[in-house]
Amino acid sequence: MNHRPLPPGVRAADAEEFVYTHGRLLERRRVDLLLHGGGTEGVLAALGAYRNPDGGFGHGLEPDVRSPKSEALSTLAALDLLAGWDLAEHPWVRSGLEWVASTSGLDGSVPFVTEASLGWPHAPWVQPGPGGSHLTYGFAAAALLTGFSGGWAEAASDWCRLRLSRRATSGVLPAYEAKYALRFLAADGLPTESADSPILAALRERLSADGSLPVEGGAEDESIHAVDLVHQPWTVPFPSDLLGGLIPAAVMSRDRRWLASAQEADGGWSVEWPAWSPAPGLEWRAIRTVGALEMLIR
Repeated sequence: MNHRPLPPGVRAADAEEFVYTHGRLLERRRVDLLLHGGGTEGVLAALGAYRNPDGGFGHGLEPDVRSPKSEALSTLAALDLLAGWDLAEHPWVRSGLEWVASTSGLDGSVPFVTEASLGWPHAPWVQPGPGGSHLTYGFAAAALLTGFSGGWAEAASDWCRLRLSRRATSGVLPAYEAKYALRFLAADGLPTESADSPILAALRERLSADGSLPVEGGAEDESIHAVDLVHQPWTVPFPSDLLGGLIPAAVMSRDRRWLASAQEADGGWSVEWPAWSPAPGLEWRAIRTVGALEMLIR
């Protein structure tokens, strides 16, 4: 992989040591691939341990749901990893979409978590909700970007469009829904240079001056930062002006500098939400550390 240099002050060796000390095998393989190149066999072998025979992913790939059963949270995480490794055409992407198509609602929407996994350890905020979840945007975008077609793909895209139309009317757009909605909008061919898009106007109203989105009901001061908002593992055609000036280039540059400066003394990066158990807390820090390096180096 060809990368730009890390910003001055980022301690890559310390970050790697943190991941090797605290992270799962998957994150150790990821940081090795990112910093030292080579093939993708190692990351695929580590990711494959989370894959189930039904094509979905579970086993705590998403650290907040520890169920071995296939879940949308873990399956979308797997598809995003594959796309980030330039493996969007890998067979596991298609089988993951086939799995979600077989388990989605009649309207094409995807639940946040299923009742079947609630008997296993999980974060207190991982609970089923009424109707479909924001994960639907991510799966629908993956289907559009890979040419995955069929009844479910069409229904999921229609669900996303209807949901966004209602969100634009109400002006209510939760932070995590906004993050995945942007991915869907770009994949769906929204003319992102259009400043009068109702959904972008609703999102613009919620952005802080630093380009971040506050997370309702999250930890104190928890937010999705600008770099997280626009960084996408998929090859989504975001324009150079970042969605019609939604996040100006100067704000993005400042946020990248903040991200580079957020490396902790132990070499890792932290997350803003509380750890509900020691193991997921460490796993999330290692995931965030690899993700920060990816955002800074790509």
